[in-house]
Amino acid sequence: MDLKSTEKLLIFSRYIGQQVVIRNLLIDDNETIGTLAGIKENALLINIDNVNRWVPLSDELELCDIKLILKPLKRLTSAIINTANSLPVQAFITPYYQSLGFDMPVYIASGHPLNCNYVVELNLADYRTMEEITNSAKQLMLVHG
Repeated sequence: MDLKSTEKLLIFSRYIGQQVVIRNLLIDDNETIGTLAGIKENALLINIDNVNRWVPLSDELELCDIKLILKPLKRLTSAIINTANSLPVQAFITPYYQSLGFDMPVYIASGHPLNCNYVVELNLADYRTMEEITNSAKQLMLVHG
């Protein structure tokens, strides 16, 4: 089952401030790294090299492949877990982990078939590090010249 653009926006909205990797599907296969800065009803605001750009999301036409650069939960440290467990309300733990860039199971809507999937399982996250993304871009440049 594919996610609708409104559902993607809902998931992305929980990760404002996190880095994203964007691959333009129309022009080339180059990957660009930016920071998710905001959301409106049909687009993501992404800061790339200190320039804010609205990237439209549509169910009809996919212009870009956008993925959050997240970390799997297995990278949680005991210090992070202790801090999360000391938060005044248990409901704050998930937003805290999200703010640190950890992939968390999503809740889309009551009874939605994709609830409880991690963002990476929905094809909206990338677990590569910044260095791995940069190195793969350099390798593409060498191959395609």
